[in-house]
Amino acid sequence: MKVNRCIGGHVSCAGGLQNAIINAQNIGANCLQIFAGSPRMWARSLYPTKICEEFKLLVSEKDLNPVYIHALYLTNLASDNPELLEKSKYALSIDMQNSSAIGGAGVVLHIGSHQGRGWEHDRDQVISAINEILDKTPESSVLLLENSAGQQGKIGSLHELKDILDAIPSPRLRVCLDTAHAFEAGYNFTSPEGIELWIKEIESTITLAKIELFHLNDSKTPLGSGRDNHQNIGDGFIGEAGLKNLINHQKFVHLPLILEVPGLEGLGPDTANINRVKNLLLNNLQSSGL
Repeated sequence: MKVNRCIGGHVSCAGGLQNAIINAQNIGANCLQIFAGSPRMWARSLYPTKICEEFKLLVSEKDLNPVYIHALYLTNLASDNPELLEKSKYALSIDMQNSSAIGGAGVVLHIGSHQGRGWEHDRDQVISAINEILDKTPESSVLLLENSAGQQGKIGSLHELKDILDAIPSPRLRVCLDTAHAFEAGYNFTSPEGIELWIKEIESTITLAKIELFHLNDSKTPLGSGRDNHQNIGDGFIGEAGLKNLINHQKFVHLPLILEVPGLEGLGPDTANINRVKNLLLNNLQSSGL
């Protein structure tokens, strides 16, 4: 089934960057997200130029744009440990350079945690770190701030994201909204009325224009749980109806959808979940292709 929507998943590039292309095609994706290194290790290096050029050519040939990089999980731009802060900025800068080199659409960032000190305490440090990263990385690289699930200390509420975007009015700074995180943070978009309330808050904070993509995930935990737990599409507390209403909303229909679900076999995004999303879409182009 061919669809007129970018639907992909976070795939592995173990064994070589080009393997991400194979893995994306194997699950029926037409866009993708990767880690540019281990998500739980600080080590980062720049991709060789030849590898980048080959990757860009293949992505174009296979029509797999956009491609996103997810920053490593250790990053914490609010850390009160100077060494960890510098490591965070360095690793993120490498990811931004690699994104530019492969023609990526952006680097998705979990901003970090203020660890109980409060957003007001660490706001200036976070804004300064992001400014520094943007200044040191190519103009073609984009940083995507991801919303949090409402966990204690984690930075990424709509109002916190607004503070950052207001302080840094750069076209290179945008937002990735994770549906599981939003639901777990208390936004009940399982009904049309709930979606409109969420959109109203988005418009008054980050604005719709700043949203680059959805991380489309169901939630393993109930509304407002404050816990970051993803579930396969339709198997969680958001459910098929809630996700269907969301992705078909007229204000969201242009956004790419990247899945970060466990998969039916526990191996990450798979064909079954990609097909579930395709089946939720309205007004699709049907053919014998993807």
